[in-house]
Amino acid sequence: MGTGPIWRRGFSPPPLIPYLVAGDPDLETTADYLKMAAKKGVFAVELGIPFSDPTADGPVIQAASQRALRHETALESILGWLSGIPPENLPPLYLMTYFNLFHHMGVERFCREAQRSGRIAGVVIPDLSFEDGAFYRPVFRAYGINLVGFVSPTTSPARARKIVRESRGFVYYVGLMGTTGSALTLTDETRRIVRDLRQWTSLPVCVGFGISSGAIAREILEFADGVIVGSRLVQDEREPDRWKKTFEEFVLSAGKGKG
Repeated sequence: MGTGPIWRRGFSPPPLIPYLVAGDPDLETTADYLKMAAKKGVFAVELGIPFSDPTADGPVIQAASQRALRHETALESILGWLSGIPPENLPPLYLMTYFNLFHHMGVERFCREAQRSGRIAGVVIPDLSFEDGAFYRPVFRAYGINLVGFVSPTTSPARARKIVRESRGFVYYVGLMGTTGSALTLTDETRRIVRDLRQWTSLPVCVGFGISSGAIAREILEFADGVIVGSRLVQDEREPDRWKKTFEEFVLSAGKGKG
């Protein structure tokens, strides 16, 4: 893990990226969820590191983060915790959190420890702009950590081309503007933008924000390479039986269920 893109077109794990909040309801349960995801062979898991002042998170993920902050869920602590989990019990992991946590730890120190752990495929940093990321991309690449690029409905084509060219791991298309948890309504414009992005890169183009049902996931996968499911899964995190049922429904909806 963490040595470059883990999936290009033509190699097809279940095209699903579930999002989890580390430590909600506790780290033991999070480890169980990661093991389930690994067993299903999903493309990746976004593991959210709780942050006290999120800007992109809706109320469901904000509440989960507040619960998780009661545990040892600092960025450095999570790296140590993941190092204690057998690699076979982990899917490819992308840590998702805000840049302040990387800055506080030190970007190069984070990359060094992430590489040493062998558990981290990449990072998703929603508040790190493409321009600000120019200084940090070489650092992440030097340690084999993928830095995922974001494209939104308001991104100009010229800017989107630059973002996908520099993205690593996959391209994150934000299906709607605003915070997580709102429902996504698919439009011809969404399909057109994703189609263009896929022409400009060989990386998977994955759609996130507002994936509230298996039906929407299936529809997205008619034109995108993957779906990122956040709030719909997070709202069930405190109840493992419900979470497992919802997770398996999304795996099956992606058309790649392994039973």
